[in-house]
Amino acid sequence: MNFLLRERSGEAFDPRLVVGVRESFVNLCTDFTNKLQIYLEYFEKAYLDATREFYTSNGQQYLADNGVQNYMKYAHQKLQEEKRRAERYLETSKESPSLKLVENELDRILVSSHQDVIIEECPKLIASNEVEKLNLMFKLMNRISGGISPMLQYLETHIVSTGLADMTAHADTITTDCEKYIEELLKLFRQYSTLVKNAFDDDTRFLTSRDKAYKQVINDVSVFKLDLGTKGKTTGGSKTHPESKCPELLANYCDLLLRKTPLSKKL
Repeated sequence: MNFLLRERSGEAFDPRLVVGVRESFVNLCTDFTNKLQIYLEYFEKAYLDATREFYTSNGQQYLADNGVQNYMKYAHQKLQEEKRRAERYLETSKESPSLKLVENELDRILVSSHQDVIIEECPKLIASNEVEKLNLMFKLMNRISGGISPMLQYLETHIVSTGLADMTAHADTITTDCEKYIEELLKLFRQYSTLVKNAFDDDTRFLTSRDKAYKQVINDVSVFKLDLGTKGKTTGGSKTHPESKCPELLANYCDLLLRKTPLSKKL
């Protein structure tokens, strides 16, 4: 399999030579019930071994030399290159498992084996709104089982923390002005929706995480601290409980909208 090493190293190579060798292995088999036996035993096995050896070494070295974010570009590029290479050199008939085996092996070597260090970059990329890099991470992690789960949690954490921080920063205004309150909620929703669209291709799992976290922001009562006096059981004096004014502000906003309609003016 020296041809693989030479081609992966950037040398020019006539692919027809390799295709001819592959076809010879297929044609050598005289067992018509298992036409690919010799091909699978010798050609496919050697191809997988060479691929595993090359990327186990080179992938780890590239990550160490260039960092995680550059490695994500490298991994994505090599996965695309190897897909085209496998389609060119391996048996692609429906009886052959070659393409899937190569894909699974590359996913294991280039993605799964470096999953933890790649995922560690996710919170900072979300915080800095690096949508292109997040999209690249999403495409890589989506190739492996369970790869997306940590990203979903990081997204939820980001939405809750930044959403509550934003609401708290404008608490003096939004807790008393229903229009400002709704405008702030809509602004946050558009902001997080744009992030999910551009970074995660509006994937339903990320949309669900967005909605879950956004609901938590809306239902959080820390922005509203109302003195409820003697409601509930007390032992002298009043108790102060946080209580959401969201229903009241929404009702006031709806009433305000109705008052602005032509029909309400006629009434």
